[in-house]
Amino acid sequence: MANTAKSMIDKGRTQLGYREGQNNWTKYPPEVPGLGWAQNQPWCQTWISWLAVKTGNTDVVPLTASCLACTDWFKERSQFHRSGPKPGDLVMYGPSGGTHVDMVTEVSGERIRVIGGNTGGSYGGTYYNGDGVYEKWTDISNPRIHGFARPKYKAGANDQTTILPDNGGNGKPPIGKFTVKRGMTMLGICAILGVTLAELLTANPQVKDPNRINEGQELNIPDKKETQKPQPTKEPSKKPEVTPKPDRKPDPTTGSETKPVTPSKPDTKQPNQEVKKYTVRKGDTLWGIAVTHGTSLQKLLEMNKGRFPDPDLIFPGQHVNLDGKTILVPDTVNNGTACTCETNKQPKPQKPVKPVSPEGSTLTLGDVMPAKPPVVQKGWDSPLTATETANARVIYDQALNVFGTKDGPRAAVIGIATAYQESRLLNVQGGDRDSAGLFQQRPSMGWGSHAQVTDPNYAARKFFTTMKDLAPGWKSMPLWEASHKVQRSGSPMAPAAFELAAAKLVVEFSGGKPADAPGKHGKPYDPSKDAPEVQPEKKPEGGTPSVGGWMKPVQAAAGTPFGQKGSMWSSGYHTGLDLPAPQGTPMVAAGAGQVIEAGWAGAYGQSVVIQHENGVKTRYAHMSAISVSVGQAVQAGTQIGNVGSTGNSTGAHLHLEFIVNGVQVDPMRYLGG
Repeated sequence: MANTAKSMIDKGRTQLGYREGQNNWTKYPPEVPGLGWAQNQPWCQTWISWLAVKTGNTDVVPLTASCLACTDWFKERSQFHRSGPKPGDLVMYGPSGGTHVDMVTEVSGERIRVIGGNTGGSYGGTYYNGDGVYEKWTDISNPRIHGFARPKYKAGANDQTTILPDNGGNGKPPIGKFTVKRGMTMLGICAILGVTLAELLTANPQVKDPNRINEGQELNIPDKKETQKPQPTKEPSKKPEVTPKPDRKPDPTTGSETKPVTPSKPDTKQPNQEVKKYTVRKGDTLWGIAVTHGTSLQKLLEMNKGRFPDPDLIFPGQHVNLDGKTILVPDTVNNGTACTCETNKQPKPQKPVKPVSPEGSTLTLGDVMPAKPPVVQKGWDSPLTATETANARVIYDQALNVFGTKDGPRAAVIGIATAYQESRLLNVQGGDRDSAGLFQQRPSMGWGSHAQVTDPNYAARKFFTTMKDLAPGWKSMPLWEASHKVQRSGSPMAPAAFELAAAKLVVEFSGGKPADAPGKHGKPYDPSKDAPEVQPEKKPEGGTPSVGGWMKPVQAAAGTPFGQKGSMWSSGYHTGLDLPAPQGTPMVAAGAGQVIEAGWAGAYGQSVVIQHENGVKTRYAHMSAISVSVGQAVQAGTQIGNVGSTGNSTGAHLHLEFIVNGVQVDPMRYLGG
């Protein structure tokens, strides 16, 4: 089949009406190389990958089960657009394009027709079929659309349909007036009309601020041909001088022929000395740059003809012309240099940070960890193999490379503790699903290729650069919180158990003081005194243990049982056991464990979640008060709060859930009865 957009669309339409089987089972993952593990998972992106395999488009569409990984793949190649969709484009939905994906099959005015596969199965024994493979119309202005990924399709020998007819989506829009509707933006209108922001602003000089347009306001629809005609007006005077140069250069008959060439050298240097330019930094917009330098966005676009075809897409390191002269310095990767409006110098590259030298180091255990970690410490007295130590050293070095010698040691503690928990500091070639490497990073989730995540240097640097982006306040966070913002672990507190082991390694690598030396945090942590911080047991009336050691959180007759069906629950059935009790009745933990959630939880209201052994979690919902905090260890019978009616509740009661390996089960299995 030809390697074209049409081939993808035609193949996709052969699947219309397909619906997944029990527990999300579909035929697609096993037929995509490397995605067999994605069986029983949401399959919208897997379906797109399957189309690429079946049509020979694997060189222009990444084979991944992750929408986020797909979005990032196209962004890295500058093939991602916020407007102007075309047939064959991938429509990425949700924040950062990581929620869902469709493929454009047709463009008509302000609407697009899309085809996709939508998962609809559920776990825990109850099954609800979804849309399966469908084709439908949607608005280009749909606020859920993050943007459009554009594969670089190649035409086959006998296929001339690389781009399908778009029924007006990319053709010249009709000349006339456009009425702004509620919620629209200038860029959204550009997408509807198929014009650039510069063209729309040129046709509407009355718009002083593109960020402020009103419902009912009328805009002139630009004629694309007319807006393009004035652009070359200044160039005819220059072209006769520039174009003959290559013809005259090789002609040796007269000396006068070489003279026009020599003035061109100072001509290129003079603008280089006088030109004013701005180097784009992270978070900049063309509109903001225009306001900062006292000009309009329209003038800024005119001074940068051809440099920004999509004004909504600018990147750090690009140069923005501020006076209309040609910029001779190429775009560079920005390193945070300030605006240089009077010079045209390239920013100096940053020097790589060298690891801390062991000689003369004064680092102590108390400098890189708190006086008392929140959980019982593990592995601090266990010797490491040479391989494990070498991998920990790689993590330490990369922490210093990313954060410098001042903050690097503490960052290294976070990284080493995380890797200790994830892989025992071993470069694992394959783990759960497609996770691999020191940090068990998953290629399908956008961490990199399998070869990259199993390279300790790459994996460690990726961990720290991600922490820098996602946890800017990491220095003031407990270790588990900073780690969880990067890893998104199902057991967020787990790495905190290896804080002492990691800190001892960091002190050793830095050549610091003995472990018993005082640091900036005062006395160092003493593991011999380590014990879970447990509140005194409070046994409310009627709290009695069951046969298996589990305790009923409140003494009350069972109300709504687990599994009862009803439309009032979003899942279609009751996911826990209700225990009606008066407002304010104390409730206790059903078993020993560690608090991993404590606070407001939407429909659950005030809620506490406790992690127990063997993959068991318990949730206590609709509480009127909470008396424990995240990270706290509790025993069966420890008071955790009071009965209430917060959240989606019709009266005071405890909604109790038992969650085993991610699946809600009947609490009566554990409480008896």
